Amino acid sequence: MDSLVNFDGLGDVIVNLTNKLADGVGWIANKDTLKKLAINTYIKEIQEKDYDPVIKAALISNAKQIIKGYCNQNDIVKIAIQSLQNTSEPEKVEDDWLGKFMDKAKFVASKEFQWIWGRILAKECNKPGSIPFALLYTLEKMDKEDAEAFTALCRISVQLEGEYSPVIIGSKFDEYKSLIGLTFDKLVSLNSLGLIEMNLSAISSGYALTAEEFPAKVIYYDKVYELSEENQISVGNVIFTKSGQALCQSIDVDRIEGYWEAYCLPFWEESKKKRSILVAESQ
Repeated sequence: MDSLVNFDGLGDVIVNLTNKLADGVGWIANKDTLKKLAINTYIKEIQEKDYDPVIKAALISNAKQIIKGYCNQNDIVKIAIQSLQNTSEPEKVEDDWLGKFMDKAKFVASKEFQWIWGRILAKECNKPGSIPFALLYTLEKMDKEDAEAFTALCRISVQLEGEYSPVIIGSKFDEYKSLIGLTFDKLVSLNSLGLIEMNLSAISSGYALTAEEFPAKVIYYDKVYELSEENQISVGNVIFTKSGQALCQSIDVDRIEGYWEAYCLPFWEESKKKRSILVAESQ
């Protein structure tokens, strides 16, 4: 099935995506003014039919829902196209995954959430198999407050060999509300959505990121902390799940100025001292 592509300046990757959408889920790309086009054709035809007024009203209502769903999908695909890489392989995205994605995308009308869904589609096209099915169901259940809380976590996340994690220090948790607007209730909501795991117990040793190669570097934007003695780094009391990891890697956020110096570095230096003491006591 050929795609009716009307996007300007299409490269091979974008053509592959629109063809995949057409062949995989029967979705056709079009850059025309969708609402105007629909009124001039689909709805107009219904209005001109000799139907009972109630049936006509029902058909028009259904037509408007179909058109709205298509417009939502179209907006999301356009956002995804902006983030495609030259090495993207949309043709390798599984039809089942793409079908679920597009089915749910019909109901995403918020511009903020359309941006997230667009980035998720681009991420899957750039690296097929990187976005778990579970994340699609999670995004469907997220509200604006959840999205803001998750974005806040991403803003204080470090990465080690491509794996991300927020650095949440339990003993300083009260400070995170003024720092990024994060509260315990918001963490509970993200935990229930399956985006994070958390343990704020006072006796918890917390979570850690582990490097496969050694020495390794922990990165926060342009900041770097070298692991010269071991291949693990403590990240505190919250960590991303597989779905949370995929979502964090799909979106772009701004750093929190001063966070690295005021929270991360002192936390890691203190952790290093504690380990040194434990090693000395065991000898």
